[in-house]
Amino acid sequence: MITMGTMAYINLYALIPRYLFKKKYWVFIVYCLSLVVAGSVLLTYLENFLFQTNLVSRFVVFIITSVFVLLITSSGKFLFEYHNKEIKLKEIENKQLKDELALLKSQVNPHFLFNTLNNLYGLINQDQNKQAAEIILKLADLMRYLLESSKTDKVSLNKEIQFLEDYLSLEKIRVSKDVDIRLEISGIDRNGLVAPLLFIPLVENVFKHGLQTIATDSFAHFSIALQGNELFFEAKNSVGKTLDELAKSQTGIENLKKRLQIIYPKKHQLEMERTESFYKVTLHIEL
Repeated sequence: MITMGTMAYINLYALIPRYLFKKKYWVFIVYCLSLVVAGSVLLTYLENFLFQTNLVSRFVVFIITSVFVLLITSSGKFLFEYHNKEIKLKEIENKQLKDELALLKSQVNPHFLFNTLNNLYGLINQDQNKQAAEIILKLADLMRYLLESSKTDKVSLNKEIQFLEDYLSLEKIRVSKDVDIRLEISGIDRNGLVAPLLFIPLVENVFKHGLQTIATDSFAHFSIALQGNELFFEAKNSVGKTLDELAKSQTGIENLKKRLQIIYPKKHQLEMERTESFYKVTLHIEL
């Protein structure tokens, strides 16, 4: 047992790391065969010294036994190394995903702030100081939520809905009163958790592109529904641009798609429908 254990130890901690893992295959084979032969000779000599056995037959037996022991222990070594390698790769992948997600999330805040400041600038130019003051107060609340949500992976669904309601009230100040803006909520009877700022790119898209040209029949309809652990969000608006122009300006949507792939892999569906009269986006998430 001592001899076999020594052979296994030399193979596991000397031969395999130094030669096999470094792809020096022929050197490994030579050393491994030499180890097997040397160990078998030693075992045959010891057994013959104690029991006077047949040298040739016992030598063959020890050769086979030594090879078997080295194969079994080497297999264990490979499985152990493979498991460790998989763990390290998983850790690297998780870190890369977290870094990418942090980058994508950080891109939401400047984009949102830029759009809101544009709204504020437009009102000031129109000498609507009272409405501009209201927007500044709303903006302060919205930015506070943006800062809080950027520090966590999940937020309360109720808080996310409140954020959307505040944003829509801000947009109602800016756009014409003729625009029909609605937010319908159903099934939100519990304080569920969702990744922050998933819906705001879809809402912003409506006001940035869909309602850029406002007519008497312009509308922006939103709905959020929770059924069990299934969350549904829909944004539907009248078309304010040509479809070709709308298709060229989808930076926020592409950002959202990447975030969904990271946060809810195989647990989400994002569908878009375009017609001459409306544009609709539906998001379904398994929480």
